Amino acid sequence: MKVAMPSTDLSLSPAPLSRLIRLSRVMEMVTWFGIALVTILTALALLIQDWTRNIALAKLGQAGMTLPITPLGQAVAGLVLAIPVGVMVYGLFAARRMFAEFASGEIFSERAARHLQTFAATVLAQAPLGPLTATAFSAALSLGNPPGLRAITVAFSINDYFALIVGGVLFAAATVMREAARLAEENKGFV
Repeated sequence: MKVAMPSTDLSLSPAPLSRLIRLSRVMEMVTWFGIALVTILTALALLIQDWTRNIALAKLGQAGMTLPITPLGQAVAGLVLAIPVGVMVYGLFAARRMFAEFASGEIFSERAARHLQTFAATVLAQAPLGPLTATAFSAALSLGNPPGLRAITVAFSINDYFALIVGGVLFAAATVMREAARLAEENKGFV
């Protein structure tokens, strides 16, 4: 009696694979562009006072309008913003590496899943970084105020909640992908 074993072949058929490879090549370029753009625009935003004001308004709402923008405040704010921007850039590099894996045909590999998991962790990290950055950013900009007039603003956004949910979903999916890749590799040894 012959027992049929379920297939462990996790390959895509030619047409969907070809589309995924093309999409992945485009997304590799998009992530490179995003990395460069985020890095350059963040640096410029901290050098140009009006752009720093725009970040203050975006992060703090109306409270950002009244904070003074001094050279010291801009410098400290730059250090504060370097943390979430660094996490974002690290995540974009992980996404780029994942797309590179896909573009080379390595769709269901442990490496691709690990890159997705790293990207997911950076998205997830943006959830607490949002309010923490806004608070530290307001403190940095209020350094220009005289003692007694310095302020800290705490700001939460729906985007922080969204980063938590999306990051969690991506992390869970990447964890499942890593386990599936591990099982597929293990099953290759059985004949």
